[in-house]
Amino acid sequence: MFATLTATARPRLIATAAVLACFALLASQTTLARSVGADVWNVPELQSQLEESTEKRGQLDAQGDVIMRRIVVKEALIDDLLAGRTTLAEVTEKFTELNAPRAEYQTLIRVTYPGATDQEKAARNVISFALLRAPAGARADLAERLEDELQELIALSATH
Repeated sequence: MFATLTATARPRLIATAAVLACFALLASQTTLARSVGADVWNVPELQSQLEESTEKRGQLDAQGDVIMRRIVVKEALIDDLLAGRTTLAEVTEKFTELNAPRAEYQTLIRVTYPGATDQEKAARNVISFALLRAPAGARADLAERLEDELQELIALSATH
């Protein structure tokens, strides 16, 4: 039979046999097929995974947008603090409000910053944020100013 095949038919027959052999191999080795993305017989599950991934991406995009808006607001607050247009107490209060929807932020602040109260720890978070954004030459004066404001805030909190 092979002797009578034309020169173009023989390569087609060999290619077809090779494709069928690969398909048979993938069908018998489902893990291999899945790992190379060739489990085409499982289209409903793949469609479901695609839908879940698309939904998850939308959720992550929305969360990313919220985070970016919060960062923009915090940057503006820090700019005002650096320029002396607002106080550490005011920025701390606003940072706390911005962080409130995410309990894990407060947990992170509690374990990262020293302080006797959540307010003091939040203020130290603001100070850290501000010092990172201040020009290097202005950091020492800024640190002193903000530490003075923090001590006033602590003293005020102790009397209330």
